[in-house]
Amino acid sequence: MENGARNLINQQNCKQCKLCVEVCPCHIIGVDENNEVNFIQEKEAICIKCGQCMAICRSGACHVNDLSYGNFNDMPKPEIIHEDFMDFLSTRRTTRNYSNRPVTKEVLDRVLESVSYAPYGAAPDKMHITIINNRQKIEESLQHISDFLDNIIKWMKNHVASYIIKRKSGLEQFSTIRNHIYPIAKTGNYDLEKGDRISRGGPVLMIFHADKTAEAHTDNAFIYATYAMLAAHSLGLGSCMNGIIPAAINKLPKVKALFGIPIGHEATIALSLGYPKYKYKRTIKRLNHKVHYLN
Repeated sequence: MENGARNLINQQNCKQCKLCVEVCPCHIIGVDENNEVNFIQEKEAICIKCGQCMAICRSGACHVNDLSYGNFNDMPKPEIIHEDFMDFLSTRRTTRNYSNRPVTKEVLDRVLESVSYAPYGAAPDKMHITIINNRQKIEESLQHISDFLDNIIKWMKNHVASYIIKRKSGLEQFSTIRNHIYPIAKTGNYDLEKGDRISRGGPVLMIFHADKTAEAHTDNAFIYATYAMLAAHSLGLGSCMNGIIPAAINKLPKVKALFGIPIGHEATIALSLGYPKYKYKRTIKRLNHKVHYLN
């Protein structure tokens, strides 16, 4: 369909199964006065372009503006069994030591392909992913980020400054800074003379960011980063999620400019990528989460 065109149901192809009516999450498809399945015109503005109606329509009669059947593939048969899936998850370990082996664009493109199948909160077209496949450029940022972490130590020791951080960042982020980043930083862990404990020597940095006002961009960033992390593992890459680098990007114009993040954008999460230097002999099963069943 051309941009600006309405959503529509091709009545010649429609088999009146009404499955599209059932699956539409916004209930914008119904049966009209002619007893035909159609989009409800006054509700079309809330279409989230999820493509559920097109994915389930056996005759290809549903058409959503800005989507085409070229976006869809036939559903593959799920061949992976649960035990294999759990084995795959259990073999993934966070990587903090990388080999010198370069990561090609072709491999990174395969990682990014996984994000195309990820669910999203809203407005996926507003998400941006910046990939720095240049170790030298990453290293250029490290001193700025190290200085930023030194400043966090000073701010947290100052009651007024820490109060301002708490008000601006919110309770969750403030608790993370106070209980995790600050105790580690004040030991000198992030001092560069002790090695790169910021980007962990990763040859590739993948930054997930969006305009500060973009809908659900925080949710989308973490969903996409998780898909990318698992895809990287399937390709033999190691990865490490990093929240320090995005915090520095958002605070330091020099780092934002160095990584080409637009002004007005907020970096949510970063992913270090590269081939692991070591191979672990054991996995670990953590039960740190709390589960509550209500029957």
